[in-house]
Amino acid sequence: MKWLLTTLTLFFFGFTNPIFSQNIKTFFEQNELNPKSTEDGIFYVIEEEGNGEKAKKGDYVKIKYRGTLLDGTEFDVSEEEFPFVFRVGHRQVIKGWDLGLQEFQTGSKGKLFVPSNFGYGKNGIADVIPANADLIYEIELLEIMNSKQYNQYMKELEVKERQRFEEKRKQQFATDKKIIQNYAVDNKLRTKRLASGVSYVLTKKGKGSTAKPGDFIEVKYKGQLTDGTVFDDSYGKRAEPFKFVLGKGKAIEGWEEGLKNFKKGSEGWLLIPSALAYGPRAIREGKINIPANSVLVFKIKVVDLKPKK
Repeated sequence: MKWLLTTLTLFFFGFTNPIFSQNIKTFFEQNELNPKSTEDGIFYVIEEEGNGEKAKKGDYVKIKYRGTLLDGTEFDVSEEEFPFVFRVGHRQVIKGWDLGLQEFQTGSKGKLFVPSNFGYGKNGIADVIPANADLIYEIELLEIMNSKQYNQYMKELEVKERQRFEEKRKQQFATDKKIIQNYAVDNKLRTKRLASGVSYVLTKKGKGSTAKPGDFIEVKYKGQLTDGTVFDDSYGKRAEPFKFVLGKGKAIEGWEEGLKNFKKGSEGWLLIPSALAYGPRAIREGKINIPANSVLVFKIKVVDLKPKK
């Protein structure tokens, strides 16, 4: 081990090298690694040689990767079907990648050992990467592209992304319909389902005409998740009804659809699929906490309804 330590000391220009942190030094020693180093201090091992020229500044590279801390904790990994693409040397990624990927050829596989000052530095990433953490990236460089190839790839990727989004949306919509159906059965609600997927039930019919786009409407409501968790409530004595003009995008789409079946004085329930509420976006505002892809249930009372002038 003394011989190895001496070799490492000479190879890495001595332990006084400010770029070479103590943590990553110890990691190399303990794992008996002897990686190469760029002039800037990025360490790398090419485990499988590629072919052609190495990536250079200005190239677009398509890669698969897996990022871990020195203790093996995984903090990031690329999607199998959607490799990561960036332009080398244009500050789209951490500096360790901009420098280290220039040692890889198309088809090559290896590891980058990135000292913290070339990664996320003293700030780290909350709950993901600690401050001053050295990082390891397993890298496979799939392709090096010029601008024309990159533009074509992005067009094809956009089509794939759209297809994937639509497939996920359909799957989520089917799941939401089952959740709504089960909720209605469990709570003995005889709902009607609209073509949009919103279900509603009137417990009090109300008077006059049903609400139409352009009408001014005042609504008291209680919003909850299907497990009964209440996230908002305007039924309290001091709470003001929600006032808006229907059809102007001032409320979630599920309200815009469902309230068209309510009249002044109507009371009832709206059961809204996630796509017509907040979709894959989680909402955390004050006391409101709505997880992503949540079906929402609203108890509704239309306090006032005024026709469009």
